[in-house]
Amino acid sequence: MPTPCGALDGIALFDSFTAAERAAVEAQGRVFEAPPGHVLMREGTEAQSLYVLLSGTVRVVRSDGVGGQVEVGFRQAGECFGEMALVDGGTRSASIIAATPVTVFELERDLFLSLISPSPDLLAKLLRELSRMIRDVSERVVREDLERRARQAESALARHRAITQAVTGLAHELNTPLGVCVTAASHLQDLAVMGMEDVREPTALLQSNLARAVELVEAFTAIAACQHTGPLDGLDAREVVEQAAALFLAQHPDCGLSITIPPGDPCPWLGHAAHLDRVVHHLLDNVRAHAYPTHIHPNGTGAGQVTIALDPTTLEGKRAWRITLRDSGGGIAAAHLPVLTDAFFTTARGRGHKGLGLAVVFNTVTGPMGGRLAIDSQPGQGTSVTIVLPQEL
Repeated sequence: MPTPCGALDGIALFDSFTAAERAAVEAQGRVFEAPPGHVLMREGTEAQSLYVLLSGTVRVVRSDGVGGQVEVGFRQAGECFGEMALVDGGTRSASIIAATPVTVFELERDLFLSLISPSPDLLAKLLRELSRMIRDVSERVVREDLERRARQAESALARHRAITQAVTGLAHELNTPLGVCVTAASHLQDLAVMGMEDVREPTALLQSNLARAVELVEAFTAIAACQHTGPLDGLDAREVVEQAAALFLAQHPDCGLSITIPPGDPCPWLGHAAHLDRVVHHLLDNVRAHAYPTHIHPNGTGAGQVTIALDPTTLEGKRAWRITLRDSGGGIAAAHLPVLTDAFFTTARGRGHKGLGLAVVFNTVTGPMGGRLAIDSQPGQGTSVTIVLPQEL
């Protein structure tokens, strides 16, 4: 089919070409039509031509690595595909399939190079347009990646909010019947003391299991409590962290941890001390239980080294504090990182852990504290937990 006059007019890749230069390019190409389903380019094949879609729509399809195909986009009339073939002649990165009847202008690489090689001006124009197109594509990819990450983060927050609401309701409903059961068990214990030996053993069993249930409800209540909001206080975040760490060591004198907080300037922060105290407590408790589970030293100066650093940073363009808690313990398997903050996830259930500590941390940091939480770890290389908190909500 003869090339229609002005076929390349309005095509971004050739915008900087003069009418005469576009006409010279058109003369080197050909126009053809294809029905729906026709494969114009196949992924992995050698690139030989540039295509300009004059009418219709095509699908952009890539292999998923397991024999299937994933549709990654569409191209409409006026758009190019295969333009990188003009430069490098490499292999196709995707397949192009006609979604509707299409009319396509094809320009073979060798013919195009024979046209522009004698003209440095044409070559410069082409490279300039290709660079612009690559930059536009790169910016779009970055923007789409940021949007995808934002959607994933919002989805994770929504999932945690739903779990928090369910756990809060469950704790509320269990409080009264548990209280009744604890009272009844205490009464049975009194009867056992008074001589009813037959009920002594089952009563002890009942009391121990009720104590576990009460402890679990208290953990549920802690998840609900981390959503509490109220008037904000002007605080020094560094001082709050130092006091929280000191309190943890006082409450757990046999924990075997040595906690270092490098000195620095005050960190003015408008927030709730109880929230940050809770976060530090759960993180240190997590280190004690999982990073150094066998390093128990009565004098508290064992191999369980922990460092908590506070540094200025920004969050969404606003001033913030970055709190980084690092240990050099056993580390975390890569498969566990995505689910660490899920409620009830734990690798130590056999040692009595419920898997709620990091859920409380996540809900507190991303909820009333308005911050972000990230966990980085590799087996055998310790763990780093980074919290970014806005200096003012």
